[in-house]
Amino acid sequence: MITAAASATWTTGRRTRTSVTSAAGRTGVSRSAARILAEAWVDPDWGTLVWVAIVTGVRRGELCSLRWRDVDLSTGVLSVSRSIGQRNSETWEKDTKDHQHRRIAVDEETVGILAEHRRRLDGRCAVLGVRPPADAHVFSLAPDNSTYMRPNSVSERYSDLADRLGIATSLHKLRHYSATELIAAGVDIRTVAGRLGHAGGGTTTLRVYTAWVSESDQRAAANLGARMPTRRSPHVRRARDSAAARQPFPYEVVASATARPRSGRSAPEFSTCPAGSILGTRHDLDDST
Repeated sequence: MITAAASATWTTGRRTRTSVTSAAGRTGVSRSAARILAEAWVDPDWGTLVWVAIVTGVRRGELCSLRWRDVDLSTGVLSVSRSIGQRNSETWEKDTKDHQHRRIAVDEETVGILAEHRRRLDGRCAVLGVRPPADAHVFSLAPDNSTYMRPNSVSERYSDLADRLGIATSLHKLRHYSATELIAAGVDIRTVAGRLGHAGGGTTTLRVYTAWVSESDQRAAANLGARMPTRRSPHVRRARDSAAARQPFPYEVVASATARPRSGRSAPEFSTCPAGSILGTRHDLDDST
């Protein structure tokens, strides 16, 4: 949860984007990822791929397999149902790792970035005098996006970029980053698991991100505790409740009635107390009391 913010900015091909840094030191996009993004945006198509990898947390094969028919810009939802496998130089399209079709919602900024990405594709095709294929891929090295990118090539390009910046990381770590940011923001485990494509209703997510879940849970407990109303001491409350529940003894009534209020002046050495018969009559008590 963001409590206090400072901004870090980096520039894309057309606009400046801003990340938000929390008081706890987390950022909407970490400093390392922000540096990588800044460099990636030199090539807008490549910058878009890195951006989508961060905000969705999808596997690299799923990212390569994503087609424009899987992207609904009107609702801001991506459908993930396939993946690209690779062994050495051989590649093939296959089912997702969890064999499930999942839908991932994205924010308005990401929708805008994808819309720009699509316009670049349409512009290239217009120059070439062709139309984008109906099954065009979102990310491709072909001018008309008719072919998918190779997962190993994507990982290698990302690693080369990170190495040039002196950052020890990998493309797969963007998936972990996406998960930990969601957990830190208080998103429930089942939702995080659904976005990542973890089977078992969150069991895998809990196992992999136990430390993050624990930290988030402790932070949630502290936040809730800070919002609770202040309670009275139980000893004081019991004493007050007990005193209020019983009737005062006769001597307490008389003592209260004859008590001298305190003042700044010294009390006289002797003072006159009304006779017992007078007190008895006044408070409806027997003289013996």
